[in-house]
Amino acid sequence: MKLLAAIFFPLLVLPLDALAGSCPAVPAQIAKAIRQHIITLQASEYCAGRTVKTENGITVAIYTAEGACAGENPRANPGTCSNNWARYMVALSGRRITPPVEVGGKGDLADRDVKISDGTIEVSGLSIGPNDSMCCPSVPGKKKFKISPSGLSEIRP
Repeated sequence: MKLLAAIFFPLLVLPLDALAGSCPAVPAQIAKAIRQHIITLQASEYCAGRTVKTENGITVAIYTAEGACAGENPRANPGTCSNNWARYMVALSGRRITPPVEVGGKGDLADRDVKISDGTIEVSGLSIGPNDSMCCPSVPGKKKFKISPSGLSEIRP
């Protein structure tokens, strides 16, 4: 019995993110921007889903916010208000960090790759098709964003 207690007690008192491991490393400015955004959303970050790419002096991080409580229940524990999730992107260019912009999520683009060139960021992946379930996108898609002094803006075709 003592052995079982010794095994399960830490699982009861450790935060879930400590059990899941830490997020992939990013520059301090990006880490701060992500942390502040997750707090604002009253969400939790799914660290295993974080994507980081650096090319041509630009670092991009795409991260997942789960169970956002902002606007729903201010007293709820962050990340516990739904099973919804969204993917956001921030970029560090020179010393300037962009505000977060939504790039996908449940029912939207499920990103798989990021390309950076000439101040443009292309996020590609799969989107929900007419016969797809919300879990299982199958239609190739992409979104392009331009880095400008005001932040990231989507380039629409």
